[in-house]
Amino acid sequence: MLKNKLLLICGGDNMGKTSLIKGLCDYYDYKNIVIRHCDKPSKNISQNEILNYQFKCFEQEFKMVNYIQQMNHKFMYHNNIIIYDRFYLGEFVYGSLFRNYDPELIKNQILILEEKYIKTLLNYSEIYLITLTADTQFFFNNEDGKSYSQTIEEKEKELNLFKEIHELSLIPKKLMIKVDNNGIFRDKNEILNEVIEFIK
Repeated sequence: MLKNKLLLICGGDNMGKTSLIKGLCDYYDYKNIVIRHCDKPSKNISQNEILNYQFKCFEQEFKMVNYIQQMNHKFMYHNNIIIYDRFYLGEFVYGSLFRNYDPELIKNQILILEEKYIKTLLNYSEIYLITLTADTQFFFNNEDGKSYSQTIEEKEKELNLFKEIHELSLIPKKLMIKVDNNGIFRDKNEILNEVIEFIK
């Protein structure tokens, strides 16, 4: 049975997520592709309310994509692709590092979300988690001053948290890609081809 594809692209800033997504769009000739982006919470939300606000937003997003995928399946609209440039898994990283939330609390909320929605989505979609990673020093050297993490210690924690949540996620099809090699970015097409082969 043909299914739609749901791709979650994770990883720190300046790791090549945008380039990878553009490469996927080019590969599929921009046909039947929807790109969603989940960013940091609004500044109008108080510190005490941010975590609940974030997870309510994530749950609404899950409900929306679940409905879309069910309708696509019902009306035989196959080969649709929804790509998330960041999504709920990043909250485990950035909530822990910069909003001082207990990572165990966030982890539990993430696993509850996945338990509630991933199994249903798998009836209609192939779900892929793709996490971009790198050596800590390389990650730090590519800092542009706009990232969440600014020190090499923060970069190391960020990378380790992304690796941890990648392993913990209940999504069955997971790929972790190292984007650097001997201190330089790997060829973008090489990374793209790895992802295309993974999601075929």
